[in-house]
Amino acid sequence: MTDLSPAPAAPILSIRGLRVSFPVRSGWLQRVTARRFAVDRVSLEIARGESLGLVGESGSGKSTVGRAIVGLAKADSGSIQFGEAEVLAARGSALLAFRRRVQMVFQDPGGSLDPRMRIVDSVLEPLAAHAIGSRGDRRRLAGELLARVGLPDMGARYPHQLSGGQRQRVVI
Repeated sequence: MTDLSPAPAAPILSIRGLRVSFPVRSGWLQRVTARRFAVDRVSLEIARGESLGLVGESGSGKSTVGRAIVGLAKADSGSIQFGEAEVLAARGSALLAFRRRVQMVFQDPGGSLDPRMRIVDSVLEPLAAHAIGSRGDRRRLAGELLARVGLPDMGARYPHQLSGGQRQRVVI
């Protein structure tokens, strides 16, 4: 019998043998005396359109894997490929282009939003950092993005004036 199932999609994200460690310091001068592996030989693939839940107990390295993918934690070894590009080797404009496409959504939206900034300014900040459009284009886009997540009239508010779910939609 012939297998008529579709061929598996090429992975959009592929991680092979990822290792991330942190220094262990001791002594009066706090010198590095050892390394503790937070992530040790993690491998996974995610195809376009797929979702992956990374589950484990507190301190098992879930966040460290995410931080390594976006370059917020330095990998000791392994490979992270996004499409055809090797993320760990990306530098300069290639790294900037990657960071425009892939970003973390932290679990606690309250910790991600500056309580002194209006919601619209929090949405504008990454657009300006990545030099997306003119100032007017960014303002229009921020309004469109807030409307897309069901918060069209919330831009002038501050994080404490939104519910937890509303804050989560802002950071997404």
